[in-house]
Amino acid sequence: MRIVYKRSLLFIAILTFIIALIGIGYLFYDKVIRPETLVVVNDELSINYLDGATIINNGEYHFSITNNGNSDVYFKIYLTEISGMSKDVSYILTSTNKDITSEEKKLVDGSNIVIENVLIKSMETQDYILKVSNNTNTTFKIAVDKQINVEEYFYMTILNNNELKKATTTVGEEISTVDEGLIESSDDDGTTYYFRGAVENNYVSFAGLTWRIIRINGDGSVRLILNDLAEPLVNYNDNMENYETLNATNLYNSLTNYYNDTLLNYDSSIANTKFCSESGKTDNTYNAYTRIVTNKIPTLHCLGERFTNKIGIISVDEVIFAGGLYKEENKNYYLYNSEIENMWWTSNLAKMDNDAFYPFTIASNGQISDEISGTLYRNFRPVISLNRTTTVTGDGTSTNPYVVK
Repeated sequence: MRIVYKRSLLFIAILTFIIALIGIGYLFYDKVIRPETLVVVNDELSINYLDGATIINNGEYHFSITNNGNSDVYFKIYLTEISGMSKDVSYILTSTNKDITSEEKKLVDGSNIVIENVLIKSMETQDYILKVSNNTNTTFKIAVDKQINVEEYFYMTILNNNELKKATTTVGEEISTVDEGLIESSDDDGTTYYFRGAVENNYVSFAGLTWRIIRINGDGSVRLILNDLAEPLVNYNDNMENYETLNATNLYNSLTNYYNDTLLNYDSSIANTKFCSESGKTDNTYNAYTRIVTNKIPTLHCLGERFTNKIGIISVDEVIFAGGLYKEENKNYYLYNSEIENMWWTSNLAKMDNDAFYPFTIASNGQISDEISGTLYRNFRPVISLNRTTTVTGDGTSTNPYVVK
């Protein structure tokens, strides 16, 4: 009995010792290894840095932003107080409860805006993760600021001039032939607002040309498409080499030439914005075909490789959000122009057949088609985005279009 009693005492002593070690280890981790949580209040915004606001190593840094005010506000996330600058430090921002994923960027010894023009509604909390890579000895901080004086910006003018609506037709399954107005959705940068149907107040006069507003991008820039065709006729690509990478095609070269010839003098008003090159396919069918024809689920998120440029071309998904549909005529949405008599390219590839590739095109009757080989010559309609700080006059109608100040 005495031996059993001694063994029990020994077991209890060992167990107590182990529990004490665990407790000491947790305290050491919590107080030394894990940075202390930091809460910063900036007007109505409360920023909770779960891993601290200072970045000293590679890894994921979690933080949340709460709007404690009674009205919706916009904010930006940026990196500041950089010291010990080293090469090749990169970062990418994602959100766990918002449709936001930034492109991967390199840290520079200057302005590092991670993302801006993010809308946060009253009493809403948004959660973020900043993932940092290739950091050897650089120290910097995450900062969040409310953006003020935005009412005068172009994107706010559009929002103030339009009541936000819900689509009355099913995007991806039905054409839109009436003015469905301005509708909220999401893209890779946050909340986007797109026009759908027979819209009559999305005209813009810029660079001596008439454009139509496609949407407000998630970063607050305003995406436009030329209301007419650009010259000259171009092929998507003249061979089967590199045609799957949009920014390596003949079409991309034609867009660049158009920009240099027509828009270069207006460069300061045009935003570097994200375009998508989507090359994934199954057998001979590209992902865009599966997405919009088979599954009927268009998206304003890029599901391929993103690149940043001053000029690009509309995606087939954007055409569908605007009111178009695969192989269905539509002469009653804003992308249709009765003066356009030729097909024009979109950015997406549809299929391959007999060693030829077929991008999606828009026919003269407004329907989405995939019947023209990419080596043939057709027209294009350039797409640009105006800077988020652009200001305008006008009301967006054809007789009083928005004009950049």
